[in-house]
Amino acid sequence: MGDELDMNFGGLRDKNEIIRKYVDNLNRLRVLAARRGQISEPEFNNYLIRHYFHNNNIINYIFDKHTSRTLLKTVIERKKKIINFIFVLLTLFVVFSYKHEVSTVVLRNIQSFIYPGMRFWRKATVPIIASYPALSEYYDESCLLTNPYFQVENLNCDPCADVANVLDFTSVPNEVPRSSLVASATVNYPYIFKTQKELVDIGSLQALVEQHRSVFTKDAYRVQSTDDAIHNLDDLFRVFANVSERTAGGQGGGSTMGTRESHNVWRCNRMEPARLLRRLFPRPNRLPATGVSLERFLLIDTPQAPLYSVPDAECANMFVIQGSGSRTFMLRPTQECRHRCRTLSVRLPPYYGLIYNWWYWRPVSLPEFTAKTPSISYVGSYC
Repeated sequence: MGDELDMNFGGLRDKNEIIRKYVDNLNRLRVLAARRGQISEPEFNNYLIRHYFHNNNIINYIFDKHTSRTLLKTVIERKKKIINFIFVLLTLFVVFSYKHEVSTVVLRNIQSFIYPGMRFWRKATVPIIASYPALSEYYDESCLLTNPYFQVENLNCDPCADVANVLDFTSVPNEVPRSSLVASATVNYPYIFKTQKELVDIGSLQALVEQHRSVFTKDAYRVQSTDDAIHNLDDLFRVFANVSERTAGGQGGGSTMGTRESHNVWRCNRMEPARLLRRLFPRPNRLPATGVSLERFLLIDTPQAPLYSVPDAECANMFVIQGSGSRTFMLRPTQECRHRCRTLSVRLPPYYGLIYNWWYWRPVSLPEFTAKTPSISYVGSYC
């Protein structure tokens, strides 16, 4: 019987090939034993189980203990991954199916932890701010990173749909609109008005900063500019002193060529410098007595500075006061209302102010072709 079996395993080095050949020999041996009537197939199987599998000879040959343990661990890990994946899918399905109910439950349970958490966060960050004073610039920020693609879903564009131009309230007394619809909490249409204040030029700003240098150096010193030579207030005043001299000389010769055209943003969002800026830009009577945001912007431009977008402030109701020079403001409808509202434009000379709502319009400031002096625009907001 052994002559009919291939018992040469010497040329096989792969374990799988050895096992396959061994199993083939067992099957042939079973068939030969049954054919010759020496032993029946059930008896042959029992013999194998009793003498081989019972003694773990083949199993230990095929799989050692380490291999068996690794295989078992792999199977268990795959089962866990499948179960976790199914659990995540079910959780996401429940959250998206009942998102309103889930958000309501979450908000209701975390309300009592918001203010204690904010108080704890403030106390925890005070030592960090004390060790790194430069971080205080970001400490007062309500938002460190804005989303440029943010849009409001289902925004009602009716308030701006029928607006054909910017309303002119320059002839209306300043005391009247405060108690009327014009000075209400929400402005649905843009309008211009005339302020009662003195002209604010670069010299006035520089004098205020020099008088309170310690306050501005600490809380509002940096300047964002399109000119690489301007990084702070001192750079701004130095460059614009040269611009003023050149434009003054150009008025006699009729040319302002050679001046560097730049757009500069001086942002202030702290109490002390904001209080000092009120001396130059007092609150207009048309604004409500309360609800004026602390955040301020000063847009300081050379006479022919290129167009730029007016920054958005904390509150939706915006006001722009022209301190000196003149600019043309083009009010473009927002992305949500572009299909219903039209683009408006208005020229803003010194002593004039503009009020609009950035839910419906996003202004762009354009240069005046005949402008000879730098422009200073004071931007704020109220809720």
